[in-house]
Amino acid sequence: MKKQLILICSLCLLPLFLFAQSASNIGKVSGKLVNEKLEPIPYATVSVFDMEEQFLAGAITDEGGYFEVIELPLAACMIEIKSLGYKTKKAGLELSKKTKKVDIGEVQMELDQQQLEAVEITGEQSSYNLRLDKKVFQVGKDILSEGGNAIDVLEQVPLVSVDPSGTVMLRGSSQVQILINGKRSGLTMNNALEQIGSENIERVEVITNPSASFDASGSAGIINIILKKKRKEGLNGQITVVAGIPANHIVMPGFNFRKGKLNLFGNYRWRYSDYNGNYSMKQETYNNGNTTFLDHVEDEDRHDDGRSGYYGGDYYFSDKSSVTLAYYRSKTKDTDVTQLDYRIWDNNSTDFEIFRTGNSVENRAYNQLESNFSHHFDDKGQKLNLDFQYDFWNSTKDWNLDTEGDVKAVNTGKALRTTNKAGSKDYVLRGDWIKPLTKGSKLEMGVKLENRIVTNDYLAEIEQDNEWTTYDDIDNELDYSERIGAAYIQYQNRFKKWEYQLGIRSEYTLIDIEDVEATYTDQKKYINLFPSAHLSYPINEQNSVQLSYSRRINRPSLWSLYPFNEIKDFNFQQIGNPSLNPSFTNSYELSLLHASDKWSINPSIFWRQTNDPTQDYLERTVGGMFITKPVNLDNRNEAGASISINYSPVKMLRLSAEMNAARFQEKGMYEGQNMDAEATNWGFRLISSMRLPLNLRWQAMFAYQGPEQSAQIQYLGAYTLNSGLSTSFLDDNLSVSLRGFNILNSRVTRAKAASATYKAEQEGARYGARYSLGIVYKINQTPKDRIREAKRGNR
Repeated sequence: MKKQLILICSLCLLPLFLFAQSASNIGKVSGKLVNEKLEPIPYATVSVFDMEEQFLAGAITDEGGYFEVIELPLAACMIEIKSLGYKTKKAGLELSKKTKKVDIGEVQMELDQQQLEAVEITGEQSSYNLRLDKKVFQVGKDILSEGGNAIDVLEQVPLVSVDPSGTVMLRGSSQVQILINGKRSGLTMNNALEQIGSENIERVEVITNPSASFDASGSAGIINIILKKKRKEGLNGQITVVAGIPANHIVMPGFNFRKGKLNLFGNYRWRYSDYNGNYSMKQETYNNGNTTFLDHVEDEDRHDDGRSGYYGGDYYFSDKSSVTLAYYRSKTKDTDVTQLDYRIWDNNSTDFEIFRTGNSVENRAYNQLESNFSHHFDDKGQKLNLDFQYDFWNSTKDWNLDTEGDVKAVNTGKALRTTNKAGSKDYVLRGDWIKPLTKGSKLEMGVKLENRIVTNDYLAEIEQDNEWTTYDDIDNELDYSERIGAAYIQYQNRFKKWEYQLGIRSEYTLIDIEDVEATYTDQKKYINLFPSAHLSYPINEQNSVQLSYSRRINRPSLWSLYPFNEIKDFNFQQIGNPSLNPSFTNSYELSLLHASDKWSINPSIFWRQTNDPTQDYLERTVGGMFITKPVNLDNRNEAGASISINYSPVKMLRLSAEMNAARFQEKGMYEGQNMDAEATNWGFRLISSMRLPLNLRWQAMFAYQGPEQSAQIQYLGAYTLNSGLSTSFLDDNLSVSLRGFNILNSRVTRAKAASATYKAEQEGARYGARYSLGIVYKINQTPKDRIREAKRGNR
């Protein structure tokens, strides 16, 4: 291991010696952009061309309006500066051995009145751009996410999809790590993204091959959700009110106050929602020439009451140092009423019915404390970040089930109840340091310590002879602890037009699992190295190409480890597997980005090789119950391609299309069952946004996820159609939107499974068509604020 570490670190540092060179033949242009009030203009595009108008190099202005274009030849050239809402500026430059460094000083940009309307329209659209190690989706005023939640936003992000069961996937894979502000969160691990309002989200970073500075978890990559923290001087904010059918009522006020060195922000979200789920199963089992049939129908009425708030502040000690403190709290109460009807018969004239009614109440509370200290050194670009985060949550869920009919025939009682108590505490301490070295190069290092403690207490009881007794020996308490120590180093530099980044991350993991019955008690510990490499080349001003590699780990989620689960259905259960091991993936990707005034096209090809992948295993017990649980296989190889296209034929219309497809091959055995599988997964999404007369805006999205196949289970394809219409008043400070989701009522999960002893078909829909009316009122926001927001899309 030591030799391996030395070798990889040597490879990371080798470019320092290979590409360190004299500046005798290299020029540099720098400056600062300001507006008519001499305020800095961030995120403007600065490009340098030779006298034949061939693109040489470029840069983006930072928060202070500064830019620096390096690696320029010593010759005559031309600089071009573009920023949304301003007129383009061009000027000639002469770089020579006597004037290798040219500082053009402050450049005052002039407002372009003809662009102002186009800028406001651009600010209404979400933007998408490619960086060295990530793809960034800047959230705009998308109608389909106004007044919605994080799931509504993710459904519009390229490469990201959400299946009918609510699982977030990246390129069709659920093995993705979801972060909030670059950190793991209980909201992502508890499938509680619906508690984050879309108004709180500034951008979404899609990282298919994360660099060493990110956690190594997630074999498919990382989705990083960045929350807003506005810093406009004075008091400003907005109020969002949503009414829905079925009931989905939301009230969300938010504010931001900035004066001098102090910035305060906060929002509160109240939610009252109803969901109607419908599920069914048709099943045939074969035994000694006799066939038994089962028809199962389940109607689920869910009601959620939710309250959440995000509050905090920034204090700026100086223009170089600041501290941030924030607190997030979410509390929900879910009340479910479920009706389960069964009909069972066979070819020997046996025929009976069973009716089961379930009532459940779940109370959940999630808390997150976060703090950050940031310091910029005198050496431009040198920065230190220190972060501390403390998450703690708890959940209690009680089920009461009453059964009528021939209960003895299916070996169950008339009354059954379960109690599930869970809680977690998670401490994270992280430090990151960035140090510029030579021109265009920088070194980044960091450490992270995390300690997570999770408890889960599960009890199932059945009533017999007016007494409650433990059902099927299900009475256990499981404690799970996970400690992770990580350190990384990465180096970034340019060589002529090439930009590259090399990194290595080391992670030590210690996992302890203990339960009262000592049935699942275990300890696992491992240390691993995770190298990453990124290479980018700008072919010209409109085209760039990237090549990347990373090694990833997919640690089992908490819920995939828990051996207990709800037993409301006596015929089918989904449980966890405490003996699951992590899987390791080597991921390679080649990506191209073409961007012009009307078009942007981003095709990619990728290949992933995984050891110890996880897959669902379906078994039928001696008692006739179907059980699924995740298991480890031997290996999985996957090759695929994706393409994202944006086209604006006129300034009032924007069309987006995305398609991804992958061919995989899995190999493995489990309990004598051959789990080898080979299949193709694919899907596509179409989005159209249009500005109509009478200040109306319209948006529609159609998405299709193709069928999926494993060794045992086949999942059929599913599609959905969403659409919305919006208008605004009072200088765009008041907007009203009407939206429809799952309009065709087609968001349904369908699965099939068959063997020599059974055949089963399952169908489920978490909710049907939904409609909502939303109103957003902005306080102390002006058209120039919208220009500023639009320019943020240039990141």
